[in-house]
Amino acid sequence: MVRGGTRERWLVGVRYLFVMGIWLLAGAAGAEADDTEHRLGQGVTVAAGIGFDLTHGDYGDGADATAVTMPVTVAINPSETVDLTLQIPLVYQTSRVGSSFVVYPSGGAGRRRNAPNVAQGAISTTSTSTVSEAGLGDINLSAGWAVVHEGDLIPRIRATAYLKLPSGDKDRGLGTGTFEGGPGLSVSKWFGDVQLFADGSYILQDSTYSYQGRNYLSYSVGGGLQTTDRLFVSLYAKGSSSRVDGGTAPVEGRLKVNFLQSRRVSWEVYGLAGFTEASPAVGGGLLVLYQF
Repeated sequence: MVRGGTRERWLVGVRYLFVMGIWLLAGAAGAEADDTEHRLGQGVTVAAGIGFDLTHGDYGDGADATAVTMPVTVAINPSETVDLTLQIPLVYQTSRVGSSFVVYPSGGAGRRRNAPNVAQGAISTTSTSTVSEAGLGDINLSAGWAVVHEGDLIPRIRATAYLKLPSGDKDRGLGTGTFEGGPGLSVSKWFGDVQLFADGSYILQDSTYSYQGRNYLSYSVGGGLQTTDRLFVSLYAKGSSSRVDGGTAPVEGRLKVNFLQSRRVSWEVYGLAGFTEASPAVGGGLLVLYQF
């Protein structure tokens, strides 16, 4: 009981820090900044990298699940207005026997039909045994097209498209076993050294015997501060409507740091705190990109 209470207080503290951070960043938008626009990795044509993501959560059914994902990323900018990204994740996950854990590309979880019904969020898994799985996850492809370029009063507007291939083994919880895809729109605007941004997508998703998928709306919204020519810090909320029948909507806060080490090498480090049962309780990761 003491251990559980300590863990809950720690999670509340993490979430409080995220809320305070977002508030402080919003206040920074009113501060003075020079008129020079800063963008990390500007002018990149091709980049490749590898990442490491770690998440942990109970997901409303006592899953006690940990997911480790190593995404291999290839990004291509064939022109100033078009960008393409391919992500191939290698996944290792461990969860309690009988839980409903299934890995999303973003590290979340869903419910399979052959798992206990946890639509009401009840802790229905009592086994203390765990099972581990490893293999290829669901492959992602995304594309963006800048339909409106940023001006003094006009934000940058990008049309986006997303496709997820069911390459992860759904029977082992390494993927959902469903195709996903849909259009989206992103908007961003620089105010000196502060950038505000938001994006949303409507994703169509299959539903199979083993996974109760449904169409959903995903989003992220927040802001960032270009602290130096090499360092960009952002705070944002990320989530979606419910991805499975009877499930809750995932919502999480993220703090991310982008660092341009050299003309060719850049780093991205982030931490997250979840706010609903459909989100991991805590997590984080890093990505290193080599720009050709």
